[in-house]
Amino acid sequence: MYKYINQIKTLTVAVCLSITSCVSLLDEKPISTLSNSNFEHVEDLEQVAIGMYQALTLKGPVVSNLANWSVLYPSYGWGIMGTDILSMTEAQATKTASKFTTYSLSQTDEQVEVHWTNIYQLINRANNVIDLAQKAKGDDELRNRYIAEARFLRAFSYMDLVQFYGGVPLRLKPTVNIETELGESRATEAEVWNVIIEDLEFAEQYLIEDHTGVEGRATKWAAKGLLAKAYLTMGGYPNANYQDPMWFEKSAQKAYEVISGSGKILNPTTEGNPGAFTEYGQQFLESGENSQESIFEIQFHYSQDNTGSGWGSRTITSKGEYNESEYGTFYTKGGGTVVGTDFALSFEDKDIRFQWSIGPYALKAGNVRQVKPFSGWTCYKFKWENFPTNSWETSVNAPVLRLADIYLIFAEASNEALGDPNSSTYGMSAYDAINQVRKRAQVVEMDDTYLMTDSPYSSSDLLYNMSYESFDKANQFYDGRHVYYTGSLKERFRSAVLMERAWELCFERHRWFDLKRTGNLVEFARGTTIAGGGKLNKGALLDPVDKSDFAKNQLPKKGNQVWSPSTRIQEHNLYLPIPNVEIQINPGISQGDQNPGY
Repeated sequence: MYKYINQIKTLTVAVCLSITSCVSLLDEKPISTLSNSNFEHVEDLEQVAIGMYQALTLKGPVVSNLANWSVLYPSYGWGIMGTDILSMTEAQATKTASKFTTYSLSQTDEQVEVHWTNIYQLINRANNVIDLAQKAKGDDELRNRYIAEARFLRAFSYMDLVQFYGGVPLRLKPTVNIETELGESRATEAEVWNVIIEDLEFAEQYLIEDHTGVEGRATKWAAKGLLAKAYLTMGGYPNANYQDPMWFEKSAQKAYEVISGSGKILNPTTEGNPGAFTEYGQQFLESGENSQESIFEIQFHYSQDNTGSGWGSRTITSKGEYNESEYGTFYTKGGGTVVGTDFALSFEDKDIRFQWSIGPYALKAGNVRQVKPFSGWTCYKFKWENFPTNSWETSVNAPVLRLADIYLIFAEASNEALGDPNSSTYGMSAYDAINQVRKRAQVVEMDDTYLMTDSPYSSSDLLYNMSYESFDKANQFYDGRHVYYTGSLKERFRSAVLMERAWELCFERHRWFDLKRTGNLVEFARGTTIAGGGKLNKGALLDPVDKSDFAKNQLPKKGNQVWSPSTRIQEHNLYLPIPNVEIQINPGISQGDQNPGY
């Protein structure tokens, strides 16, 4: 097995398929039309397709010390930060990278510009592949496969744009001259979603089931999985009113097709099983990438790990505070990400996901091989087996779709469509699906009794998303289960699956989108608190994998040292600002088309 990114022979294809730079839509000279003579036959399109995938890891030049970014997984944790599960330290609150967390982004911020322009570069590469494939001679089956791969990546890109920005310009043909061809107005959100669905349905039809020996290419199962997620999002989008069960029905049915037909399995954590993991978290290491559970991963392969400051480009995940770093990054070893205190304490005591997801570590500045414990929590998922001395980049893949996600999509969609987590109308029940995930986590299986059990504590004693006076008071209750639900059975399961997604998929770029589509983002973000005032105070800790002992004996005291990073979030922050660069270059969009509040 090898990562397809190594197949790139030259930079020519990658350059000619790119129309914008990370700095500005105008910084790169317009390209001329790609010569059809270079791609006369569909067999000639392989390197062009590889260049399209390479755009998923696209990086631009350093922008005012913001370092390099990838397209969909920027260094600063968009899709994760600014939620109840991850934040920046208080010391990082005024830094550029913290603006997503503190909901203070503006249309002139380089973070917004880089994200927007890089995604449209990927879209343009996909459009070029579609155009060349349609014109090339040769086998129709191969032609449609290349088109399907391109439409999958285009849909993937527009899903990111529409959830972050709302309606965006729909560019469905190659852009050759940005000075004369850009002029699209903002499409409505519904129009963007229609394109996403059409692209994924085409991809589902024409993609192959497996690219034997080559990792990272879109497959039929990836298209079905992303389609299930798109349907689920549309069911609650944008107001989470749950009025139309059709989208949930379609989501459950599509998710079940992946579960029953893909051959993917939840990697067991038992020895002696070929291909199985001996530890749950192995799938988040470089040694466990492209596993039996993986459906689609963004492939990263860097020949050299570099930089001593640790705040650079796209890698899988921050280890906490790294004092040398100016910017607080998530997808690197750098600067100052901390886990929401309530979320860290919400895991059930025996949940093996805790020890692989949450860690009491801070990197020691100046030497990334040393760590220090502190009185708080950082993201521990995607840790490296070996810390390189220079830590700007690593080769750990970014998971986009894995089977656990699909099980939870099915569970949520089935419950919403049928109103009963016991019903197996779509091939299995919502309980069956969620319990596949919970069994691997080694926690008690969920049923009606579990959900309908009311909390034995008063609201002031609850740990998750509730107020409480101090950890001292909470400690006496810290035993076993820590999250309870209210409402009808359907409502309790809805809350439970949202929580299960946080435990299982934390730091994998789902939480912000999950909270938004379910109508919970503003409430949850405002309620997030960081123990110790968001400062990673060094202190002696016990074994970090023993969560119950860690929680009972080594909790940071809340007292007056509390930081709430996202209290300024408002309803308009459900959408990011359209970047100034788009308004300046595109005559079809004016300042009057800007999202409200910016």
